[in-house]
Amino acid sequence: MAIHIVTDSGADIPIELVKSLKITVVPLTLSFGEHTYLDGVDLSPDDFYSKLIHQGIMPTTSQPPVGHFIEVYKELKGPSHQILSIHLSAKLSATLNSATQAANEEQLGDAIKIIDSKQASIALGFAVIAAAEAVARGASLEEAASIAESTSNRTNTFILFDTLEYLVKGGRIGRANALIGSVLQIKPILTLDDGEIATKLKIRTFSKGIQSLQTLAEECGDLERAAVLYTTDVTEVSELANRISNNIVTKAKPLVVRLSPAVGTHGGPGVIGVVCVKAKSSDVEFAREA
Repeated sequence: MAIHIVTDSGADIPIELVKSLKITVVPLTLSFGEHTYLDGVDLSPDDFYSKLIHQGIMPTTSQPPVGHFIEVYKELKGPSHQILSIHLSAKLSATLNSATQAANEEQLGDAIKIIDSKQASIALGFAVIAAAEAVARGASLEEAASIAESTSNRTNTFILFDTLEYLVKGGRIGRANALIGSVLQIKPILTLDDGEIATKLKIRTFSKGIQSLQTLAEECGDLERAAVLYTTDVTEVSELANRISNNIVTKAKPLVVRLSPAVGTHGGPGVIGVVCVKAKSSDVEFAREA
């Protein structure tokens, strides 16, 4: 029985992993004024961030239309095929709702499992990757779904913002709205709590924020996977990735991920962050024995 993994472009999964793990990615829509683009298809990150910084137009994002999901599900479904569809937090995007409507219209029933990851960017991506790897090993639909949910539940995201302007304008500020109107010197580190943006720390300088990101990653303990995120400035990225790599017991290298336009719209320039998936106890025991 074939099991297909579907996600959305908000997962920020590197293209080489999308291809090797045979993951289907449904793009979100991005609009700059009258011009509309498919995220990750029609607009490169370089062009996007150049427009974001220099054009003075606040882009908007929208979930994939229900019809796009219907097209994907129609193509993938078969008499003995199943679909695991894992998506952006429902508190950040209506993508999950589009996927659910499409599954209902196609009457997929038990042939599909739809998961709210309660995550975004590669934090969502790690759950998708884990599920796809499990399917490649022969896991059932329920087993792959359980692995995706376990991965999501063990994932922490910490993002250092240079400005909250884009989160506020994009309507994604969540429980971090108490920071609006704070003194300009504050550089907040935000996190995701039950799928919603919340404040983790308030830092006075960006350099101290970078140090705090490393500390937060170390406080997660032994890691199964990790990534460093950025939007426009790569200055600190490689060094930060190297510093957190010692915590990864599976010996997997941290991914370096540039936020896609659909996610980067709400972060703006100057964002850097870390995503940490805590290791399962079995991984830690295996690493110690090795």
